[in-house]
Amino acid sequence: MYDAIVIGAGVMGSATAYNLAKAGANTLVLEQFSRGHTFGSSHGDNRIIRLIYEKQFYTELMKYAYAEWREVEKESGKDLLFTTGSVIIGPDGHDYLHDMRVSLDAAGVESEWWDQRELANRFPQFRIGDGVEVLWQKDTGFLPASTCVLTYLQLAEAHGAEVRENTPVIEINWQGTYPEVITEGEHFRGKKVIVTAGAWSGQILSELNLPLTVTRQQVVYYRPTDASLFQRGRFPIFLDVTWDQVLYGFPVFGREGVKMARHGMGQPVSPDTCNRTPDPEYIEHIRSFLRERIPDAAGEALFAQVCLYTETPDEDFIIDTHPDCTNLVLATGFSGHGFKFASLVGRILSEMGLEGKTGFDISPFRLARF
Repeated sequence: MYDAIVIGAGVMGSATAYNLAKAGANTLVLEQFSRGHTFGSSHGDNRIIRLIYEKQFYTELMKYAYAEWREVEKESGKDLLFTTGSVIIGPDGHDYLHDMRVSLDAAGVESEWWDQRELANRFPQFRIGDGVEVLWQKDTGFLPASTCVLTYLQLAEAHGAEVRENTPVIEINWQGTYPEVITEGEHFRGKKVIVTAGAWSGQILSELNLPLTVTRQQVVYYRPTDASLFQRGRFPIFLDVTWDQVLYGFPVFGREGVKMARHGMGQPVSPDTCNRTPDPEYIEHIRSFLRERIPDAAGEALFAQVCLYTETPDEDFIIDTHPDCTNLVLATGFSGHGFKFASLVGRILSEMGLEGKTGFDISPFRLARF
């Protein structure tokens, strides 16, 4: 019997396995695909890490997440958290920006309001007109997503975890004293089973009818006229907020081009049958925004990729124990903004797996709220 079985080796599962194994737990990780696969939500060149949130409890948790990422950097010897600062651009009077500023102030996090002149002085790549506000926060940055996942798995194995790839879970039998995980031809029993299966969580835990919607998302890399203008140190993470959408982008990193995407608004899909070919209409929609806002980044599309969000109705996470089995823990519904929390979520799930509880306040993430 294992001390803990982790189902799913995306960023949440790999971080959990690392924390469990580091604490001395006999840990098994079951991943239905190969490590670092591109079918879920944890692959790619980068993900935003930020303290900026409308809800203060996320900002408070992110303070711990930043510290946990730095600890993983120390142990692995790899650079995983790159700071760039961020600008959030939106129309005057938009609640999104003001709620973020209120949350940051309440959490004691420094930020600044900029006018058009200050933005032009600091980052002349942007073109903005009248009636626009800009919120600057210096601690925002990005995490190299695929590298983070692989690093966590390597560290977990170094601490003794067993990682089985290409091993899909068929069923969890949770009615006994300890949960039993059934794969094709094998059964595994664990004192604790932790489900971090992303878009497949609803299938694995079908008896719970989890309030999850899997949506298809797309990212695109565009050729800038001068790549030097968009290097880290000369160009920040940015969010551009309108009344009907949020677009975001990154400095050049990992591959040629400026990475751009629209947050949310994706089509509901099955993770098993999702169309993985990016849409030409979407690519042109983002390019039309760049022509207006950041014209030097509006070149040809160099690369595009599909990924998945697993969304809850309120876009808050689900981190809880199974209502009928205290030895079965679930973490899902990260709603397109969870990656940055993985360093902390891995610690939280490890504590729940080893001690049956965590010292962090996860009350906003309880399943009973639905």
